[in-house]
Parts: sequence; structure tokens; C-alpha cells
Amino acid sequence: MELLTRLLGGVERVKIMRFFLHHDETVFSLHDVSDKTKTKSALARKELSALTALGFLEQKKTKTFVSQGRKSSKVKEFIGFALNKNFPHNQALKDLLFDFELVDKRDLANRFKTVGRIKLFIVSGVFIGIEQSRVDIILVGEAIKRPKAEKIFEQLSAEMGRDIVYSIMDVEEYEYRYKMYDKFVRDIIDAPHDAVIDKLTEKLLV
Repeated sequence: MELLTRLLGGVERVKIMRFFLHHDETVFSLHDVSDKTKTKSALARKELSALTALGFLEQKKTKTFVSQGRKSSKVKEFIGFALNKNFPHNQALKDLLFDFELVDKRDLANRFKTVGRIKLFIVSGVFIGIEQSRVDIILVGEAIKRPKAEKIFEQLSAEMGRDIVYSIMDVEEYEYRYKMYDKFVRDIIDAPHDAVIDKLTEKLLV
């Protein structure tokens, strides 16, 4: 991602551009963009203004429902931001920003080194150029701090501009499901994937 951030003006801009390219039918408020991309509000506002000035985004009036209690809500109008579908470089930007095969897989695994003792880290799906996959990342380990791992996955999804599909298992669960020919596990390991860390497979094959 470092090269892209230098080319396109920073991490936050890359995240926001990916977000709008992936959600090209929706109008978002500043709060939505800040929350979904994990970008500070002031910085998100700055990037939205810059991208609108460049013609990549456009401002649109839309409506949303605001809750007023358990049983009532009202319609509120606001001016939000949406992808300008007539921007001439949208497809080229998609080809560049969503080429996740260029992501350093070892770097991905290293981001989780503080969540527990990782025994298996498999990347598949968008990270190897396969859109239709059951999972993008599977993480198996011992003493896994699940909330911490989920937080990293949440941040990763924000960076990628799309939800990263993942599965977290402890070693005992994975080994049981592997030996029982569990369909989910078998679908993953029988499909194209990249085992960045694998301290289990050889043991299971004995």
C-alpha cells in the first residue's frame, strides 16, 4: 500500500477512494465515511472536499431515517457524497486500487502476531484474485485474543474499502473440523490459496 499512498496522496485518500469505488450506488454522509474508513472526521472532510474538487466525487442530496424512539422515526434530508460515475478514470482506478494480489502476504500475517500463537494463516479470495471465495483469510492459533484479532480485521476492511471475509479458529477446532472433512474447511484448503504460515498441515497428514 505504500506505493499507492505516495502516488495518490496518502493512506486516507486511498481508503476513501476504495470505499466509494466499492459502494458506487450509495450516498454517504461525512460521518458515514469517517466511521467506515476509520478516518478522523477533519481529515475525512478534507479528503472528501479534495476528491469532489477533482471530480471523482459529487455532492448529492438524499434522505435518511432518524430514530426518535422505539416506535417512531422521521425522514431527514442531508447533502452527502457519492462516486461520480462519469469520472473518466473510474475503471483504471478500480484496476489499480483493488489489485490485492500485490499486497504483501507476509506483512498481512505479521499484523496479527500480537493476537496469539498463530499456527496457520491462509489467504485466499480477493488476495489471490478470486472474487467468489468463501473466505479471504483464515487464522488458526493458540491463545488467540479474538476481540483484538477482530479489531485488526475491522481496520483491514477499512483500508481495503470492502469487508474482508475471515474466519478465526483455535487449533483444536480446526484439527477436529479438518479430520471430520468439514465442508467449510475443506472448501478452503482444496481451493486455490496461499498458506503464509502453516505449522499444522504436515502434522495432520501424519
